[in-house]
Amino acid sequence: MAIYHFSNQIISRKKQQNAIAAAAYRSGERLVDERTNESKFYKRQVEPITHILAPSHAPKWVYNRQQLWNEVEKKEKQWNAQLAREINVALPKELSHEEQEQLAIKFCKEVFVKDGMVADLAIHRDDEENPHFHIMLTIRPFNEEGTWGNKQVKIKEIMNGKQQIKAIHTTDWNTKEKLVYWREQWAKYANQFLEKNGFPERITHLSNKDQGLETLPTIHEGVVARQLQNEGKESERIRINMERKEYNKIIIELSEVKKEKQIKERTEKFVRRFTPLEKKQLRESAKSLRLFVNYKNINTRRGQLDKWHARLEFSQDSIDTFKKMNRIERETDMLDQAENILENEANRFLEKYYPNFNIENHTKEQKIEVVETTVTQNKRLSSHEIEKVILDLEKKQIEKDLYVLLNNRPQFVLSIQKEIERAEKKFENLRVKNGVNFADGSTIKNASEKELHKMQFILKHKEDLNKSLGLLGLLYDHRLQAMYPNWDGRNYLSIEQKEFFVMAEEYYGTNITPEDFSNPPRKYSKDEQIEIISSIYQISNGHMNSYKRNQSIELLNKKYPDFQTDNQSYKRMFYYECMRYSDEIGQERMNQLQSAFDVQSVGKEEDSELDLSTTSKTNHHSNFLPYDGSDFFSILESAIREADRKWREDELEQKNKNKRKRQKGMER
Repeated sequence: MAIYHFSNQIISRKKQQNAIAAAAYRSGERLVDERTNESKFYKRQVEPITHILAPSHAPKWVYNRQQLWNEVEKKEKQWNAQLAREINVALPKELSHEEQEQLAIKFCKEVFVKDGMVADLAIHRDDEENPHFHIMLTIRPFNEEGTWGNKQVKIKEIMNGKQQIKAIHTTDWNTKEKLVYWREQWAKYANQFLEKNGFPERITHLSNKDQGLETLPTIHEGVVARQLQNEGKESERIRINMERKEYNKIIIELSEVKKEKQIKERTEKFVRRFTPLEKKQLRESAKSLRLFVNYKNINTRRGQLDKWHARLEFSQDSIDTFKKMNRIERETDMLDQAENILENEANRFLEKYYPNFNIENHTKEQKIEVVETTVTQNKRLSSHEIEKVILDLEKKQIEKDLYVLLNNRPQFVLSIQKEIERAEKKFENLRVKNGVNFADGSTIKNASEKELHKMQFILKHKEDLNKSLGLLGLLYDHRLQAMYPNWDGRNYLSIEQKEFFVMAEEYYGTNITPEDFSNPPRKYSKDEQIEIISSIYQISNGHMNSYKRNQSIELLNKKYPDFQTDNQSYKRMFYYECMRYSDEIGQERMNQLQSAFDVQSVGKEEDSELDLSTTSKTNHHSNFLPYDGSDFFSILESAIREADRKWREDELEQKNKNKRKRQKGMER
C-alpha cells in the first residue's frame, strides 16, 4: 500500500553542513569542493537516478552539479548561511521504476522549478521496499538575466515615531504556508499517477489528528442541483455529497473493526494465576529483599550475593563474617522461594493457554519468558513466535554473560588465552611463596589475609576468563549457524577460526564464499584507505594539535560513518586489507598505519604484575594482533580445508562404528 512521507530540512553552515558534500551523497557522484580542494564521494550499492531541473532564465552552468553547488558556496558569505533546502519524499511502490521517475520529475518541474527554483533530483532504490527521492533546492532566486538574486531586501519604515530597517524576503519559499502547499501537492500528484495506473490506493498529506477519522455531514443539495442531475449534468453539490457518503462508509467500517478489536482484547485478556498464598509470600519477599519480585531482579540480586559470598570465603572467621554469611543464606532462601513461585505459576499459565507446550523440555528461564511475552503482548503466541522468544533469550543471555564477565569483550581469543596463562603463573608463584597446599587446609593459615585475597582474585579472574571462552564459542556457534546453515564443517573450527569468519562478516557485511578466495573483496579503495589511515594516525598521535585531531574525527564520522573505530575486529580487518594493497598505499602510509595501531608493541609487553585493584588487566593494544605475513583469505581457506577434513574423518569413523555394530549383531 502506498505511504505518505514528505520531510523538509535546511542545509546550512550553522549546522556545519556543506552543499557539495550533501549533493555528492545524494547523487552518488564524485564532486570537488573548490574552497578546500577536497573530493567528496559516497559509494552506493545502487546508482541513483539523477536530474537537474531549472527554470528557463537560470544560467546554463546550473546543469553542472559540481559548479552549481560550488557557486552556491561562493555566493553565501555568512557563517550561518542557508545553502539549500532538501526534501525527502517516499515514492509509491505500486508504480514501476519508469512511472516513479516520471512522477518525481513532473512534481519537481510543476511545483518547484515553475516557482523559480533549481531542483537537483536524486532517486534512491537501495532498498526496493523503500523507493524515495531527494530534492536539493536553491534558496536564493535567479534574476531574469541569469544572475543571483537577493534572498531579502531591506526597507525603511516608521514605527512608534522612529525609523527602523526591516528585512523582507523576496520569495515565500520559507513560509509555513508554502510547505503545507508543497505537501498537499505531492499527495495530489501521487494520487493522480496511482489512479492513472489502475491503483485505487490514495495518500493524504493530512495527519490522523487533522483527518479526525469522523463522519462528515452532507450539505443541502437543493432543487437546482437535483434538476441538473436528472438532466444528466454534473452538480458540484451532489458530487460533494457522494464523496462524503463514500468517506463516511469507510469511517463506519473502521469504527466497527475498532469495536471488534476492543471486544477481542477484553475477552482474551491473559491473567496471571498466582494463588492467594503465593501472592502473600511474594509480598513478604519483596518487603524483605527491598525489590520488585520478577525473574530479572531475582537474578540480579543473586549475582550480587554470589560476589559478596566469594569475598567472604577467604576472610578470617569472625562474628561479623558469620552474621554476613547468615544474611546471604537467608536472602538466598527467599530468592529460591520466589523463583519457585514464579516457575510454578508459569507452569499453570502454560498448561491453560498452551496445552501443547512441553513443560518438561524447557528451562525455568524459557517458560517464564514465554509467559512474560504473552502477557506483555496480550496475545497467544504461535509456535514460531515461541521458538523465536526462546532463541532470543538464549542469545541475550550469552551476550549478557560476556558483558558481565569481561565488561568489554576482547575481540581476539589469543589475548584471553595469554591472560589465562599469566594468571596461572601468578597464582602458582603466590602459592609456592606462601607455602599453601590446598590439599591440606591447615596450610592456608600460612598466608596473610592480603595474600589470600590476591590468590582468591586471581582464581576468580581465571574462572571468568575460562567461562568467557566457552561463552564466546557459543556466541560464535549461533552466528556461524545463521551464516552457514548447510556447512557441517563449521562445527570443527577452533574458536580462533570461528572468530575469523565472524570478523569477515562484520567487516564486509556479507558471508565469505568460495569465490572470494580467488577474488578477495575490497571494502575501501586506495584513496579511501589512504584518507582513513591519515585520519586515524592523526587521532592516535599524541603530539598532534587538538584542532587537527578533531578535524580527523569529524572526517571519519561524516565521510566514513560505517568505520567502527571502537571495534577491534573491524580495525584488524582494515589492517589486513591495507596489508594486501600495501604496494599501492605506499610505505609512508603503512608506517602511519602500524604506528596508529601500535603493531610493534603487540606481543612484546612484559609479563607485568596483575593489577589487583581492578577486575581485569587489559592492555590497550593487546586486543590487536599484528599481521603475520599470511593473506587473510588464505587463513580462512586453510581453516575450511582443515575443518572439512576433520568432519570427513568423523563421518568415516561413525560409519565404521555403525558397520561394526551391525556385524556384531549378525554374529549373535
